[in-house]
Amino acid sequence: MTVVEPRGVHDHPPDVTLEQDLDDLRAALAGHPFPTRQDDLMAACLGRQAPVRLCSRLSTLSHRRVYASLAEVLDDVADRA
Repeated sequence: MTVVEPRGVHDHPPDVTLEQDLDDLRAALAGHPFPTRQDDLMAACLGRQAPVRLCSRLSTLSHRRVYASLAEVLDDVADRA
């Protein structure tokens, strides 16, 4: 029996993809004012034409939480990966 593995998003180990996404989020959100909420973070990424995968990462965050810093955002994204 032959097993066919899909190619694409899952080609890289999850931790490598997460680390790259955290770096990209750090760059995309540089200069973003804090405190802020999830919807403002997503709007900032969209406005800067960041890759949609970053919005996908941000979509896992609480839409009710107020984030005091970029470090809090990145920690929460990493915890939800």
